[in-house]
Amino acid sequence: PNRLISSSAPSQRDDDHQSAPPLRHQPTNSSHAPNRIRLRRTAAMFRIQPIALAAALHGLASLAPSVSAAGCYPAWVAGASYSDGDMVSRVKTTETVTTTLTDCTSGSDCVNGKRVTETTTTDSKTYNFSCNEAGWCSNAAYDPVGQYGGSAWGQEGGECSGTATAATVPVPATWGNGGCPKTYASGTDYAPMAVVSVVKTGYTMVYQCASEPSNLFCGMSGYEPGNSQYGSTVWTSLGSCTGTISPTTSPNYVALADEGGCPGAFDGGADYEQGDKISLDGLVYQCRPWPASAHCSQTGYEPGTSLGTGAQLVEHWREAWSVVGYCEGTIAPTTSPVFVSLADVGGCPDDWSVQTYEEGDRVHSMGLVYACKSWPHSGNCGQAGFEPNVNSATADAWKMAWTVVGHCSGSRGPTASPSYDPANSVGACPEEWSGGAHTKYEEGDLVAVTVSAVPLRQVAYRCKAWPFSGYCGQLSPLVFGGDQGWAFAGSCDGSIGPTISPNFQQLAFVPGCPAEWNPFTTDYEAGDTVAYTVSDEPARKIVYKCRDWPNTGYCNQGSGFEPTAQYGKMAWALVGACVG
Repeated sequence: PNRLISSSAPSQRDDDHQSAPPLRHQPTNSSHAPNRIRLRRTAAMFRIQPIALAAALHGLASLAPSVSAAGCYPAWVAGASYSDGDMVSRVKTTETVTTTLTDCTSGSDCVNGKRVTETTTTDSKTYNFSCNEAGWCSNAAYDPVGQYGGSAWGQEGGECSGTATAATVPVPATWGNGGCPKTYASGTDYAPMAVVSVVKTGYTMVYQCASEPSNLFCGMSGYEPGNSQYGSTVWTSLGSCTGTISPTTSPNYVALADEGGCPGAFDGGADYEQGDKISLDGLVYQCRPWPASAHCSQTGYEPGTSLGTGAQLVEHWREAWSVVGYCEGTIAPTTSPVFVSLADVGGCPDDWSVQTYEEGDRVHSMGLVYACKSWPHSGNCGQAGFEPNVNSATADAWKMAWTVVGHCSGSRGPTASPSYDPANSVGACPEEWSGGAHTKYEEGDLVAVTVSAVPLRQVAYRCKAWPFSGYCGQLSPLVFGGDQGWAFAGSCDGSIGPTISPNFQQLAFVPGCPAEWNPFTTDYEAGDTVAYTVSDEPARKIVYKCRDWPNTGYCNQGSGFEPTAQYGKMAWALVGACVG
């Protein structure tokens, strides 16, 4: 007599769906509104026996959510800072549509002698939710009762009422290496595997930075350990801590080197550079190499200063200065660079100009010789605003790209890379580089570029590992940005066949082929393997594995992330070849 059925409400617009961030488990259905559940109830107009009606009402009551005696936590706020285990509350609204069929004889809404009448009622209840993915819990797209909320939040019990007492967050196990390391500071250039501490509600957590080169992200905004959107991709939690790591005081005075006379005291208005020395309370401090030297003149990095106490102690000066010894009396200033201490590099290279420079390329300005730094800083060497030793609005910007290596006199030939060196040869030359899609070249592919036509001289470059390999088909090794995808391999002579990867015979063998990749499958998980047919005659298949989180969500995104498609590498990793 009474049927309770799910309506076929339309899903959210496709553009809304596409704007949502990638998920490990993409929902397959969406509701009419993020926090509404729409139900339809159809009732035919005929007599219902009382006992049947009672049974129907009993069935409806059994579908109602359970009610929890717990109070409601503070309401969820998009953009607020949340950590794993934090509790919030959110109102979930249920919309029920009752459809009644009545007999009729006329009217535009009378169809086949029946008229449909719909009555809509709404019911709102409040539930508690626990944060399970701190990186997403603050994101507006992950509203606890929204389309993607289940990927970041977990519902705790049934309906809540009143106000909950503050939740007690359990303290994780200690990390086992004594007290707390230095507090995390955004913008710091963290070394591979560096450890930091982050103060949370009720305890302090220790995190370890990723290995090289991922450590380059550890100090960037959005990658903060603990509760940022991408923090879990470069930081690993090690456990909780208390106190500080011993010792945290300055080096033992008697173990320091005797620096003789004391250099000048720290001057907040001075422009300190790498190697500059100052004195404070009988200790000598030296400005660290770039990029740490950029902080030596900044407020807050004065030698010997600190903020906070105990686990909250922050000593930013250690990031910019090193204690190198003790002193007595005075000496002459040591402001760098000292011209007479620079090496004589002989003839002067070319003047700087806007062009593509690579690591080690040299230019000269006013008798000084500058060398282009390694990648990624080399990308700035040829850009306007990074000209060495120029007084402009970006006077110090050149220090990000260039290093002073000596002084010169006279002139010599250009030093722009690449240089042809027969002694460093890879043998016969591969094919010349040509542009194409980002999948044209893969890790290890070799290409040749011509340095000179008469006499003919060529050099070889090797495509870097993924994800940098994506640049290999888009940027020539010789253009600006080409060093993002290509590494210099050496000179070459003659020609060889193509080296385009993958070479089917060189793939690892996987016994037995898994199921074929299917664009309509939506439950692929990290580590799942699929087979992909590359030729029917002869029959050849290769095996791909679904990547770990956060890339896992792409495995279920259909043909746009097909293993061999443009964005396939974001979801799938090549494993080998298979038979059977």
